[in-house]
Amino acid sequence: MIDMDLGGGYRIQPITYQEYLDACARIEEQIFGEYFAFRWQEARTPEQQQRITELGGTPKGIQVCLGLFFEGELIGWHYSEQADEQTIVMKDTGWLPAHQNRGLYSRLLPELLRLFGSMGFELVKSYHRMTNNQVLIPKMRAGFVLNGFMVDSYGNNVQLVYTFNQDYLEALHARSGYRTPRGRTAKLLGL
Repeated sequence: MIDMDLGGGYRIQPITYQEYLDACARIEEQIFGEYFAFRWQEARTPEQQQRITELGGTPKGIQVCLGLFFEGELIGWHYSEQADEQTIVMKDTGWLPAHQNRGLYSRLLPELLRLFGSMGFELVKSYHRMTNNQVLIPKMRAGFVLNGFMVDSYGNNVQLVYTFNQDYLEALHARSGYRTPRGRTAKLLGL
C-alpha cells in the first residue's frame, strides 16, 4: 500500500473504508459542492433502501483507501475498487479546495499506477465529467486514453482507461481508427 510523504506537509497513507466514508460525510460537500446528482435515497421506498444497504455490505474485492493528510489533518482521499479479475476502477479522489492545484494529484498518480500494476491488474479505469480538466489532463499525460462516454446520475462522463499491456493499447488505437492494425496487433484482433 502507498504510505508516502508528498512534500510541503502532505502525506498519503492507508485508511480504512469506514474512515473513507466518514471523511466523505464530513468534507465531501466542500470538495465537490457543485455536484448535483440524482437523489437515489429520496426516490426509494424504505424497503428498497434497506435492500440497497444490505447489498452495500457485501464484499467488493480489493479496495484501496488512502487518506491525504496535511500536517496530520485528513483533508482528502483516494478510493479504488476492483471491478473484475483484470480491472481496478479509480472511483473517488478529492481534497479540500485550499489544497488543490499544488501538483499533489500528479505526484500521487504514478504511485497509484505502480501499486495497481504490482497487484497484477491489467486495466485501470476511471470516470470523470467531460470538463474536469484538473483530472483529465494529468491522467492523459500519464498514459490514460479515452475509452468511452456515459451518462449516469452525475451527468455526462468520459471513461478513461490505462493498460499495462502495450499490445492492448495498440489494439485500442486500432479500434478507435487512429492506427491501422498490423502485425501482432492485427493477429490479436483476429484479423
